[in-house]
Amino acid sequence: MLSAGTIKEACTSAGVAKYGRPIGLEEKIKGEGFAELEYGMLRYMGAIDDSTPVVTSVHDEQLVDDIPIDKLLIHDVPVDIICTPTRVIFTNTSIPKPQGIYWEKLSPEKLSQIRILRQLKSKIEQETGQKLPTGPSEKLPPTAQR
Repeated sequence: MLSAGTIKEACTSAGVAKYGRPIGLEEKIKGEGFAELEYGMLRYMGAIDDSTPVVTSVHDEQLVDDIPIDKLLIHDVPVDIICTPTRVIFTNTSIPKPQGIYWEKLSPEKLSQIRILRQLKSKIEQETGQKLPTGPSEKLPPTAQR
Protein backbone atom coordinates (compact mmCIF):
# COMPACT_ATOMS: atom_id res chain seq x y z
CA MET A 1 0.00 0.00 0.00
CA LEU A 2 3.08 2.25 0.05
CA SER A 3 4.31 4.30 -2.86
CA ALA A 4 7.78 3.66 -4.25
CA GLY A 5 8.94 6.92 -2.66
CA THR A 6 7.92 5.90 0.89
CA ILE A 7 9.20 2.32 0.99
CA LYS A 8 12.76 3.28 2.01
CA GLU A 9 11.44 5.46 4.85
CA ALA A 10 8.98 2.75 5.94
CA CYS A 11 11.92 0.37 6.51
CA THR A 12 13.28 2.57 9.30
CA SER A 13 12.18 2.60 12.96
CA ALA A 14 10.56 6.00 12.46
CA GLY A 15 8.91 4.80 9.24
CA VAL A 16 7.44 1.76 10.99
CA ALA A 17 5.89 4.07 13.58
CA LYS A 18 4.59 6.38 10.83
CA TYR A 19 3.30 3.83 8.29
CA GLY A 20 2.82 0.64 10.31
CA ARG A 21 -0.17 -0.43 12.35
CA PRO A 22 -0.30 -2.43 15.59
CA ILE A 23 -1.71 -5.94 15.37
CA GLY A 24 -3.16 -8.33 17.95
CA LEU A 25 -2.18 -11.86 18.94
CA GLU A 26 -4.94 -13.38 16.81
CA GLU A 27 -3.91 -11.71 13.56
CA LYS A 28 -1.64 -13.16 10.91
CA ILE A 29 2.00 -13.34 11.94
CA LYS A 30 4.01 -10.12 12.19
CA GLY A 31 6.26 -8.96 14.98
CA GLU A 32 6.43 -5.68 16.87
CA GLY A 33 9.71 -5.22 18.64
CA PHE A 34 13.09 -6.80 18.92
CA ALA A 35 13.96 -9.90 16.90
CA GLU A 36 14.45 -12.25 19.86
CA LEU A 37 11.13 -11.20 21.38
CA GLU A 38 9.40 -11.58 18.03
CA TYR A 39 10.88 -15.07 17.76
CA GLY A 40 9.67 -15.94 21.27
CA MET A 41 6.16 -14.68 20.51
CA LEU A 42 6.05 -16.70 17.29
CA ARG A 43 7.10 -19.81 19.24
CA TYR A 44 4.35 -19.20 21.78
CA MET A 45 1.78 -18.73 18.99
CA GLY A 46 2.83 -22.05 17.42
CA ALA A 47 3.77 -20.33 14.16
CA ILE A 48 7.35 -21.67 14.24
CA ASP A 49 9.32 -24.47 15.87
CA ASP A 50 12.86 -25.86 15.94
CA SER A 51 12.60 -26.95 12.30
CA THR A 52 11.75 -23.44 11.03
CA PRO A 53 14.81 -22.03 9.27
CA VAL A 54 16.05 -18.68 10.55
CA VAL A 55 17.34 -16.54 7.68
CA THR A 56 19.00 -13.14 7.84
CA SER A 57 20.44 -10.70 5.37
CA VAL A 58 23.63 -8.77 6.04
CA HIS A 59 26.28 -6.97 4.05
CA ASP A 60 29.44 -8.93 3.27
CA GLU A 61 31.45 -6.62 5.54
CA GLN A 62 29.27 -7.58 8.52
CA LEU A 63 30.30 -11.25 8.42
CA VAL A 64 32.60 -12.74 11.03
CA ASP A 65 34.15 -16.19 10.95
CA ASP A 66 32.77 -17.33 14.28
CA ILE A 67 31.02 -16.05 17.38
CA PRO A 68 32.22 -17.78 20.56
CA ILE A 69 29.36 -19.82 22.01
CA ASP A 70 30.01 -18.38 25.48
CA LYS A 71 29.05 -14.94 24.10
CA LEU A 72 25.55 -16.13 23.19
CA LEU A 73 22.67 -15.63 25.62
CA ILE A 74 19.78 -18.05 26.18
CA HIS A 75 17.43 -15.88 24.12
CA ASP A 76 19.81 -15.35 21.16
CA VAL A 77 18.43 -16.91 17.98
CA PRO A 78 21.00 -18.87 15.96
CA VAL A 79 20.85 -18.24 12.21
CA ASP A 80 20.55 -21.12 9.74
CA ILE A 81 21.01 -19.17 6.51
CA ILE A 82 22.85 -15.89 5.87
CA CYS A 83 22.20 -13.98 2.65
CA THR A 84 24.64 -11.28 1.53
CA PRO A 85 24.70 -9.33 -1.73
CA THR A 86 27.25 -11.84 -3.09
CA ARG A 87 26.42 -15.23 -1.55
CA VAL A 88 24.17 -17.49 0.50
CA ILE A 89 25.73 -19.24 3.50
CA PHE A 90 24.25 -22.30 5.23
CA THR A 91 25.63 -22.21 8.77
CA ASN A 92 24.81 -25.82 9.73
CA THR A 93 24.58 -24.61 13.34
CA SER A 94 23.90 -27.02 16.16
CA ILE A 95 23.15 -24.24 18.65
CA PRO A 96 19.66 -24.78 20.12
CA LYS A 97 16.94 -22.25 19.32
CA PRO A 98 15.10 -20.42 22.11
CA GLN A 99 11.91 -22.14 23.21
CA GLY A 100 9.89 -18.98 23.87
CA ILE A 101 10.08 -15.74 25.81
CA TYR A 102 12.41 -15.67 28.80
CA TRP A 103 10.33 -13.38 31.01
CA GLU A 104 12.96 -13.32 33.76
CA LYS A 105 15.34 -11.63 31.28
CA LEU A 106 12.81 -9.07 29.99
CA SER A 107 13.17 -5.64 31.58
CA PRO A 108 10.09 -3.63 32.60
CA GLU A 109 11.32 -0.86 30.28
CA LYS A 110 11.42 -3.13 27.22
CA LEU A 111 8.06 -4.66 28.14
CA SER A 112 6.53 -1.19 28.41
CA GLN A 113 7.59 -0.43 24.81
CA ILE A 114 5.89 -3.44 23.20
CA ARG A 115 2.10 -3.46 23.54
CA ILE A 116 1.54 -6.92 22.07
CA LEU A 117 4.08 -8.40 24.49
CA ARG A 118 2.24 -6.83 27.44
CA GLN A 119 -0.97 -8.36 26.12
CA LEU A 120 0.68 -11.76 25.82
CA LYS A 121 2.07 -11.57 29.36
CA SER A 122 -1.36 -10.64 30.71
CA LYS A 123 -3.00 -13.47 28.76
CA ILE A 124 -0.54 -16.08 30.06
CA GLU A 125 -0.92 -14.81 33.64
CA GLN A 126 -4.72 -14.98 33.38
CA GLU A 127 -4.64 -18.48 31.88
CA THR A 128 -2.19 -19.88 34.43
CA GLY A 129 -3.26 -17.86 37.46
CA GLN A 130 0.41 -17.13 38.14
CA LYS A 131 2.41 -13.93 37.83
CA LEU A 132 5.31 -14.20 35.37
CA PRO A 133 8.76 -13.04 36.48
CA THR A 134 10.30 -9.77 35.31
CA GLY A 135 13.92 -9.09 34.51
CA PRO A 136 16.11 -6.31 35.89
CA SER A 137 15.60 -2.70 34.88
CA GLU A 138 17.67 -1.28 32.05
CA LYS A 139 18.18 2.03 30.30
CA LEU A 140 16.97 1.65 26.72
CA PRO A 141 18.77 3.39 23.86
CA PRO A 142 16.85 6.34 22.33
CA THR A 143 16.09 4.33 19.18
CA ALA A 144 14.13 1.79 21.25
CA GLN A 145 11.67 4.42 22.52
CA ARG A 146 8.25 4.29 20.83
